[in-house]
Amino acid sequence: MFDRNELQTLVEFRGENVLSVYLDTDLAHRSKDAVKLLFRDTTKVLEAEAPNQVDAVKKYLDYEYDWQSRGLAIFAAGDALWKTFPLPIPVSVQAFLMDRPYVRVLTDVLDRFGKYGVALLDRESVRLFSVAGARIQSETESIGEELKRHKQGGWAAARYERHEDNLALHNLKQAVEVTQTFCETTHCERLMLAGNSDVLSQFKDLMPKALQGRLIGEFSAAMEAPAHEILERSQSVAAQADWNEEQILVAEAITAASKGGAGVTGLTDTLYALHQGQVRELLVEESYRASGYLCEYCGHIAAEPMDTCPLCNYADIVETPDAVNRAIHKALETGAHVNIVRENEKLIQAGGIAARLRY
Repeated sequence: MFDRNELQTLVEFRGENVLSVYLDTDLAHRSKDAVKLLFRDTTKVLEAEAPNQVDAVKKYLDYEYDWQSRGLAIFAAGDALWKTFPLPIPVSVQAFLMDRPYVRVLTDVLDRFGKYGVALLDRESVRLFSVAGARIQSETESIGEELKRHKQGGWAAARYERHEDNLALHNLKQAVEVTQTFCETTHCERLMLAGNSDVLSQFKDLMPKALQGRLIGEFSAAMEAPAHEILERSQSVAAQADWNEEQILVAEAITAASKGGAGVTGLTDTLYALHQGQVRELLVEESYRASGYLCEYCGHIAAEPMDTCPLCNYADIVETPDAVNRAIHKALETGAHVNIVRENEKLIQAGGIAARLRY
């Protein structure tokens, strides 16, 4: 799974005839030969302009790709650029020939399948999972002192139970320290908890505020649960947390825009804010597409036709079919976060694109 640094490298690349290809390589959907045929059909109109790039992808599919991932992204520009990224989900088959990589799909996948951690707890131990790209990247376990519940009644039993409770509290405190170290060493900004609800409640009470700030959810699971079950359960929690966050971000941007504050909506205002370097978070509805008008000299893009560029006065303005990809590039170039938003009628009504601003 690629990371934000690799995405940034693609965003910064410029060249002639950059071929960007996205493929559904989930063999549960179609055979290898069918995927290759679909690729050839999709790139047929591009082959005359970029024969070497198309041929390089053909050879990769024939001889190098292992067909283990459910999706695939390839970026080719002669000797200057060759990048392949296995994807955790199937993606619609698409091909683009531009002066830069088409990163919209890649940005969406990274947004949906970013890194998070899972702490699976009981009164004795903690299992820690680092998850990225819909895969468990690492798993560690820390075991505290063994607890043996006393079966007899009476005063001695009550005293022993207090001892056990103290021991469990000691183990949970150690688990907090281990989890905090885990988050720091794996650079995990999002964390979820798993286990018995009573144990999780105690654990959360012991967490420092900085660690609590990373929590995105929790779920019930047995300590001996297999890793694939933890992955599946955690993905559902992560997806819900992402959806909840998107609703909040969209509402904040729309409210701020309506009050003349740090938010904009619609393509025209959002593109202007991007070129001013004001955007902190770009919000794009998943199905939104729009053409625009591009200054070939300075890269300024506008939603409406223009005779000359308002930034550099250059007169060679061309229409570009995908202003949204350009907007995503500009956002990433200026250090803004990009969020591809799903199932949000408010964003659709606001024009399909919006932004939260730095100022």
